Amino acid sequence: MPEFNEVGLRFYKYLKNKGLGINDTARKLGFSGSQISNIKNGRVFGTDKIYKILNEFEDLDANWLFRGVSNEIPEIDVNQLDYMIELQKERIIDLKKENADLKNQIKAFNKLKES
Repeated sequence: MPEFNEVGLRFYKYLKNKGLGINDTARKLGFSGSQISNIKNGRVFGTDKIYKILNEFEDLDANWLFRGVSNEIPEIDVNQLDYMIELQKERIIDLKKENADLKNQIKAFNKLKES
C-alpha cells in the first residue's frame, strides 16, 4: 500500500532527525527491531503500535505522520527563501520593463491618433 510506504518514510525521517536507530526505537517502544523495520518499510501495522508510537514520541505530529501535512509552523529553508526572493525581484524588473514598453506603445498610438 503506497500510503503506508509514505508513513514509513516519514517515521524513518522522524527517527533519523531524533538520532534514533531501529534498535533504540524498538527498546524505547517495547517492540522488536523487525517490527520497527516493518513500520519504517511501509508494511501495514496495527493501531496498537501507532498508539504507542504517538504516546511515546509526543512531539511527533500525527497529521504529518499520516497525511504529510503539519499543524506546526513549517521549517523554512532560508536558501530556498532567498532563491524565491531573487526570482520575484527578477519578475518585478521584467514587469517594469513591460510596463514601460506598454506606456511607450500607448504614447505612440495616441500620437498616431492625433495626426
